[in-house]
Amino acid sequence: VGLFLLFPHNFAALSRLAVRSSPLVSMATETSSCDYLVVGAGASGMSFVDTLLLHAPEPVSVTLLDKREQPGGHWNDAYDYVTLHQPARNYGVESTALEAFTQHPEKLASRDEILDYYRSLLSRWGEAGHRVSFVGGAAYFGSASYVDASGSRVGVDASKVVDARYTENDLPLLVPPKFSVGDGVDLIPPNQLPARGAGEGRRYCVLGGGKTGQDAVLFLRQTLGVPLDRIAWVVPHLPWITARDPPSPLRQNTCIEFIASALEAHAAAGSPPSALSSSAFLQSAFAKLEEEGKVYRLLPGETPTKFMDATLNRREAELLRESAPSVIRGRGRVASLSSTGDLVFADGSELALPWANEGGRSAAELTTYVHCTAGAFNFGASAAEGRRPVFSSEGEITVQELFQFPGFCFNGAVVAWLECQRGLSLAQKNALCELPPPPEEGEAPPLGPVAGQVGPLSAGHPLLVSLRNLRRWYATPGMGEWLHGLRLFSLAMNGYSLAEGRALVEKNCAGLVEAGLLTPPEEGR
Repeated sequence: VGLFLLFPHNFAALSRLAVRSSPLVSMATETSSCDYLVVGAGASGMSFVDTLLLHAPEPVSVTLLDKREQPGGHWNDAYDYVTLHQPARNYGVESTALEAFTQHPEKLASRDEILDYYRSLLSRWGEAGHRVSFVGGAAYFGSASYVDASGSRVGVDASKVVDARYTENDLPLLVPPKFSVGDGVDLIPPNQLPARGAGEGRRYCVLGGGKTGQDAVLFLRQTLGVPLDRIAWVVPHLPWITARDPPSPLRQNTCIEFIASALEAHAAAGSPPSALSSSAFLQSAFAKLEEEGKVYRLLPGETPTKFMDATLNRREAELLRESAPSVIRGRGRVASLSSTGDLVFADGSELALPWANEGGRSAAELTTYVHCTAGAFNFGASAAEGRRPVFSSEGEITVQELFQFPGFCFNGAVVAWLECQRGLSLAQKNALCELPPPPEEGEAPPLGPVAGQVGPLSAGHPLLVSLRNLRRWYATPGMGEWLHGLRLFSLAMNGYSLAEGRALVEKNCAGLVEAGLLTPPEEGR
């Protein structure tokens, strides 16, 4: 459908899979050496390097590669009007506060402020005497070699290789839509919205109800001033939205507190056994948090079925609720956009936009369609790869999702801290890094996976994996003390002491065993 110029191939996936041992690339023309070769200078990679430099028993040298020209990962490709979801105090790296770089009253760092922060870290590391070499515009081909921006292949003699790309976000700018698009349809990623403007009579159809879709609708309404009757918003799954301004100051809900809320709500409802095999157990927690002002729903009276920790303040949530007449829901996902601009859904049903044939013009002639359906946390670049241990016997380290919201920066720091513990064996380190089970084998859905569905809480659910990992970390000498001094740790952010954090984890484990969601062997492993 001619989308390749607008939506280039997912180069992350290509560089990680197909080109890893490409015979078309010449032998290395030069070599370098380092203790750690870190591939990926996004949130996870930068956090790993920073904590490694702080806690390594002896000075280490690091070569840091990224396909982009500067550090900051997906922030380089994000739309200009995006801001950080959560307050800056819980994002970035261990050594340096991001909040010092932002002027936003709610400490929501902008794209430019975050990129400036990450650039400054390279200077700060150098000023502190650390040996960190950043190579931007580099394509990594495995076997400890890369091609730099000039096209030269460089071999690296590294003691260890760290892959920090495993949880790379999928962005609409880089990931084409899974649905087909008819000729002549004006489909853009959200990055191009500022250039389009309100336009005389221009209509917009936003596809996707996650944070990217929410940001697009807010930008159309607040910044471009597009009237509501000129917007259609396709929301296949209604989301729960995290309140960025909860009544209790600085107390955004964390995954461990969420489990506690679910157990309290379950007990208050009389502990119905039927809730444990359905979404009712988790939904009761969301209902409780809504009463406490800690989450919002998009449409009053409609129960959300998805949660990806999209974060808004009350004013933004109310503005989105005002968009309710424009929301198209209950029809599932869009499978194609016809050449006339009609929406064709996965079930085969079709829907014409409200302004179709207005003035004798088709919806395709009147409408700009905004692709917000990439699914940021589908991790498409690594989805085709097998699940690997965090620490391998070949000297490879893969930063992965060990702990839920908020997690990316935190997970990078945890893996680095464990790497620095020379008293732990490889097996012991991996035992502290339980991973969520891989997706069930089978043919991938034609429109891609749906992440964040609110369903039953099974033993392998990421929430319970997070809980078990934290319990193990508290039992590891020195780790609990480090966690509660770490600006990236969510319980520390919410003011929990080490004793309070341990007590909450033990209370959650006991409550889950009593509810039948964990057995004692699971609880202790």
